Amino acid sequence: MKKKNSGKELLQKLGTLMALALLVLIFCVMMPDKFPRISNIMNIFKQASINCLIASGMLCALITAGIDLSVGATVMMVNIFCISAMQGSDANGPLGLLVCLFIGLAIGTANAFGVLFLKIAPFVMTLCTTTICEGICYVYTQGSPTGSAAPFIRALGTGRLFGIPFSTLIWLALAAAMWVVLRFTALGRRLYAVGGSPKAARLSGIANVRVVAGAYIFCALMSAVAGLILTGYHNIASLTLAGDYSMNSLAAALIGGNAIEGGRGGVWGVVLGSFFMMLLMAILTMLGISQVGKLIIQGCIILAVVAAQQLWKKD
Repeated sequence: MKKKNSGKELLQKLGTLMALALLVLIFCVMMPDKFPRISNIMNIFKQASINCLIASGMLCALITAGIDLSVGATVMMVNIFCISAMQGSDANGPLGLLVCLFIGLAIGTANAFGVLFLKIAPFVMTLCTTTICEGICYVYTQGSPTGSAAPFIRALGTGRLFGIPFSTLIWLALAAAMWVVLRFTALGRRLYAVGGSPKAARLSGIANVRVVAGAYIFCALMSAVAGLILTGYHNIASLTLAGDYSMNSLAAALIGGNAIEGGRGGVWGVVLGSFFMMLLMAILTMLGISQVGKLIIQGCIILAVVAAQQLWKKD
């Protein structure tokens, strides 16, 4: 059974890779003078980095058979409150970092508490968290956020090392670390065990509550890091900066072959899915598709992937 599942996961990842290659080909045809340039490829990596970070956190929630729809709201709160704390000064930079850490820990802990102790379905709990966080941001800013990021945060969002964006290096390092943890450590095995069969995991001595709580807290922290990088990149406080990262990150994780029912998935599938979504959104923008149209397409993609997974599971 394990070999059969591994074969299915491999086929799904190959399918995603082929779809990504097709999008790259389309992009090259539509922008023959721009896409092949190294500078443009680095810009694509920079834009995909944010979604990769968020989707990597989402992966941990999905592996435990959960979901976190509050990732976009986490990005928004980090953007609003970190800029408010920093006010464009490096002297306030450490305070901004502490605010970022606190927001990630607070949202992750709240989600874990609701799911584990109040027994609220993850979808409902994280959706409520989203609404609360967005409401707090609107009340705090009165609908008109102001301020700018500290210079070293701006460097984090826009700087490069040997021509490679810092944001790309950060998500590559985190993705590699996640791959090692999920594949080679006891913690990774516990995550998959809890997602595959909570009862069996509990009977084998695994502390399910700690594992699931850790997954939600890690997911929120990854979103907080993404929010900090995004803040540095745009250097503004905005109530719309987070965009559609909740749906984009979920779509990226699912397209990469990660199961909505939990128990399986991998970080490199998330990377493939994130690049697929980024290129798809770029192509839709060039075609003049409105934001509403993009949301409809995102919803259809998620629906199609989940439906395909369910049909595949029956075989």
